[in-house]
Amino acid sequence: MREHEAEEAEARFERNKRAGKAIYAGIADLKKVPRENLPDAVFLLFMEAKQQNELIRRSIKDRTHYDSNFEGMIDGDLATYLAQDAAYALRDHVTNPQTFFEAISEQLPDVHFTIQQQDAVSMVAAMIREQRLEGILEGLRLAGLLNEAPNRRRAGLETEGSG
Repeated sequence: MREHEAEEAEARFERNKRAGKAIYAGIADLKKVPRENLPDAVFLLFMEAKQQNELIRRSIKDRTHYDSNFEGMIDGDLATYLAQDAAYALRDHVTNPQTFFEAISEQLPDVHFTIQQQDAVSMVAAMIREQRLEGILEGLRLAGLLNEAPNRRRAGLETEGSG
């Protein structure tokens, strides 16, 4: 049973890693995107990263009943809250009581982590990707690019209005 769970965790990890690489490739490709299309391209990548993060969290919750939903509960530093959530997830475990034989032979009882290491790594990586893209969106907003309507939208409105 344990071997099957480990294989499933490894398959999830590889799938999440591929999705993460695709998002980072998209971030690298932003250099090639024309300035007027940049906000839309970043927003689409952000939504993809957010969706991947939610899928990983939902998958963890379905298997372990660990809920890291923190919408509306953050007061202050988001980075610290996310780090605390990740640390808690990595430390959450189940231990069976030590048997008399284990105590006499100085054996420690089996410890089973609630969230497997690969899943926790995927969760933290997804949070980092989402936060990175949110930072890029914030930079675009501060530069005044996020609030501008792309030229193709303006051009579409002008041709509709002049007809």
